[in-house]
Amino acid sequence: MNTFEEIYAEYYPGMFRVAKKMIGNPDGVPDVLQDVFTDFFYKIEHGHEIRNPKSWLYRVTFNKCIDNLRKQKHFQPIGSAEDISTESDSAENQDLKMAIEKTLVKLKPRDRMLAVLYSEGLSYKEMAEATGIRLASVGKLLSRTMEKIEKEFKDQGYELY
Repeated sequence: MNTFEEIYAEYYPGMFRVAKKMIGNPDGVPDVLQDVFTDFFYKIEHGHEIRNPKSWLYRVTFNKCIDNLRKQKHFQPIGSAEDISTESDSAENQDLKMAIEKTLVKLKPRDRMLAVLYSEGLSYKEMAEATGIRLASVGKLLSRTMEKIEKEFKDQGYELY
């Protein structure tokens, strides 16, 4: 079994990316992750067995992000083009990044989380565990989410393929 410190070091960067994409406010991410890892530490210190820490952390991060968004009373853009751009980015890349941002912010929280988890390379099983969606439903819901993303991109004048 890994120690808390090892788990924290291994999973914090991934949880940070997910939380940033979900809530869109980099300033709020440390607070969300502090709550996540405090809960995790409390659970393991009080004898709760967490068989799959990665899935548990994604699930709790998702829930804490939803709570944070509810507190904000509206959804913030997922990052900004400035956060992910460099001076060498072309105007076309900037436009594409803004289109991605616009598209993701329009998704429902569950759909956004599926898209984020998919972009993080999680398996369907891990996505199911992280979101509480039945494994048999993950593929279909992800497919529908990708169709929504594709439609929104087309509406903005972009092609995914």
